[in-house]
Amino acid sequence: MKQNLLYSLIISMITLTSFSQSVKITTMVEGDCPTGSVAPRFIELYVEGTVDVTDLKIQFQFASATNWVTNNNIGVGEYTDTYLYLVNDVDAFDVNFPGIRTAQNATLGTVLSSVEGGDKIRLVDSSNSDEVIDIFGVDGQNGETSTWNFSNSYVTRNNGSGPNTSFVESEWTITPKNTLLFEGVCWGEDPLDTIINLQSYALSTAEVDFSNSRISYYPNPAKNFIKISGLSNNTSFVMYDILGTQVLKGILENNKSIDINELSTGIYLLKTETGHTLKVIKD
Repeated sequence: MKQNLLYSLIISMITLTSFSQSVKITTMVEGDCPTGSVAPRFIELYVEGTVDVTDLKIQFQFASATNWVTNNNIGVGEYTDTYLYLVNDVDAFDVNFPGIRTAQNATLGTVLSSVEGGDKIRLVDSSNSDEVIDIFGVDGQNGETSTWNFSNSYVTRNNGSGPNTSFVESEWTITPKNTLLFEGVCWGEDPLDTIINLQSYALSTAEVDFSNSRISYYPNPAKNFIKISGLSNNTSFVMYDILGTQVLKGILENNKSIDINELSTGIYLLKTETGHTLKVIKD
């Protein structure tokens, strides 16, 4: 019986992860600061699965331009289920988002030439003729007059979307222009992490049908907890690691969190008494 459970868990894990190897843009910020100070401007990327990012680069197409310029490497070597940051100034980033750039989440401080709200930005594979992996903005369109312009503001990727080789505006939450005007530490205000929630992208909204109700669980990946919403009835659960070892069990309650803080980094399966299986990634 245990062998059958282990086998089914491994097959489920393979099915869930076989095609989950990608890098995507998840957040972009154009901060605002007084003259003479450095505005925090950066790109957050999420590495799903294990990816060698050595040949991956960020390119820009300035607002009214039609040609792509500037190749910025996003890192070297393999990264697994983590966030990378391309920032214009490490100090400006750290003071507004303390604790984000840590060894655990493998963040990078790579100087960018620009992160402007009207620019087009794409992630490419330089080893394959700059094949587009992900893109924000319409190639060739004037970003200054576009609906996706985020000057003095920020954009976040909607959960479960991307990467995409052509820009799909509906995949993004585009905060109104000037949302960050006069905001941030350099203006003597609270850090920007009180406005922008980094590392919040979930691989999926993870909607599952429980007794004819739609539920979701988030964040995913998660560090300390996952929260269940949309449950009409409580249901018991058991969580297993990739070897089929039980690591947690309990009761799922609507809008209640499951504490996964003590789990090791990795992929887990949460199985419910109703026969559903949820993939949980511990960051």
